[in-house]
Amino acid sequence: MGFLSKLQAPKATIAVLLDRGTYSLREPLQGKLDISSSEEFDTDEIRIEFSVTEWTKATQQKQVGQQTVPVTAEQNATLHKGKLTVAGGRHFTSGFRDSIPFSLSLPSNVPPTYRGQNARNTWMMKGVIGVKGRPDVETRETEVVITY
Repeated sequence: MGFLSKLQAPKATIAVLLDRGTYSLREPLQGKLDISSSEEFDTDEIRIEFSVTEWTKATQQKQVGQQTVPVTAEQNATLHKGKLTVAGGRHFTSGFRDSIPFSLSLPSNVPPTYRGQNARNTWMMKGVIGVKGRPDVETRETEVVITY
């Protein structure tokens, strides 16, 4: 492996496939990670990363001289971040393919998905192949709908 290849993620893909489209806070999030590689390399771990963010917007009327004007403020906050190691270190060869099932317990102290005019809670997740000394292989973040 040349020096420049250490600056690039390995030639591999990972996909998160959920069993269903919507989950309850009272049940585990279940699915599988589909992995394939067209390059030989070693992994540190295969994991799922997830986060919950909250966006809020508030508007109030403010007196400016003789005029009343609306003033709006928006705020983003991370309510929760987590990781689940699905598999430990492995050696991938060119042509490697695998499907790894997972079950992730959801935190009960975090609110479910919510969409409103002035507030929103969003659950996001992605699959990651952790590679030591090189950039990780990652999926794009995917939104997951979580209900009570």
